[in-house]
Amino acid sequence: MHKLRCNGCGRELPKGSLKYIVEIRTFADFDGYLEDYGDNVDHDINELLSAMEDMDAKALEEDVVKDFIYILCKRCRDRFADDPLKGGMAAFEGTDVKGRVH
Repeated sequence: MHKLRCNGCGRELPKGSLKYIVEIRTFADFDGYLEDYGDNVDHDINELLSAMEDMDAKALEEDVVKDFIYILCKRCRDRFADDPLKGGMAAFEGTDVKGRVH
């Protein structure tokens, strides 16, 4: 039988025990600025599209958006909530979480 374990510390989480789901979504941001493509924008865009045709679809998708799901015990959830990036500061918290970063 498969045993559920905390993704933080590896402790077994028996059925009915307190556990937390942490979902992380990373996605590409657009700051409203496009690179300077010079005089031939159509040519440069077509080159980019051609290069993308040769790339793996999954890799392209992960360059834009990638989701992670973790199951944590209370201790690991509390540690994660206190400092999710181990020293990084959140850009937004609380009601300001959604919206443009720039």
